[in-house]
Amino acid sequence: MDDELCFVQFLHPGGEHEPDRGLIKNWNKNDHRRKFLKGRGLYLADAKPQKSKIVFWGEWEPESRAQRKIPAPILQGPHYIYEPYYVAPKSYEGLQNTDPFVFGDDFYYTGCQQRTKKGPTQLRYLSKGSVILFGSCISGEFALDTVFVVDGWLEHTQSDYRRVLADASKEYKDVTIYPWYQSAPVAPLETWRLYHGVRHSKPLQGMYSFFPCQPYEPESRGFSRPRIHLPEITDNLNQGKRLNKQRNLDKIALLWDNVAKQVKDQGLALGVYAEMPLCCTDG
Repeated sequence: MDDELCFVQFLHPGGEHEPDRGLIKNWNKNDHRRKFLKGRGLYLADAKPQKSKIVFWGEWEPESRAQRKIPAPILQGPHYIYEPYYVAPKSYEGLQNTDPFVFGDDFYYTGCQQRTKKGPTQLRYLSKGSVILFGSCISGEFALDTVFVVDGWLEHTQSDYRRVLADASKEYKDVTIYPWYQSAPVAPLETWRLYHGVRHSKPLQGMYSFFPCQPYEPESRGFSRPRIHLPEITDNLNQGKRLNKQRNLDKIALLWDNVAKQVKDQGLALGVYAEMPLCCTDG
């Protein structure tokens, strides 16, 4: 299979996590879900990065602490605001990984839906400049949580991932790579791609990776994930992917522009950096 320039709609489960005990959510061992997360980050206001506490929808499967339960949630908005952290486990058995990963200096995506029982999928062979829209089908519409623009990648297997991914952050390996290889059933010689996303500081054809967000306000009730409507997007899938091959970067950049405009038209900012959650010794 050859590398292809693609505009990808990637659907993952859209349910919201609830705390397990008090306001603590333990490391998830069940199906993937989303969290409405709070942390320090950077977002774009009038195209200029602004540093602030922000809130956004994302995947974070390790531990988190609900700052509070939101009274009278808005329609399809969050019920909790979570502050993410993690405790390095003694065993990764049964623990879910976080994919995509939007924390720290780089966005990362690896593993999920890159293979089926039939073999590798096109997600395993994306060209630089490909755009992946991560989101969920909610009430018959596609709701976006992350826009990932492919910059480059590393090929890794169960036998060489510690060497190949040695330069990845400790936190990323702790919450994504180790659960992937030590918890999930992965064949030793199966290859996977770790994609890293285009940064806002070095855009590609005007494109960069981002997540819809808002500056944090103490009494905020959060926001519903923005709905994205394009001919290249289907509202008929709850999970899976839709691949749209593109002729060139000019075409895919127009699609990216349309998505970014729809996010901003719904009153949201483009988040381009989220501070890395801390590793704690206990909850």
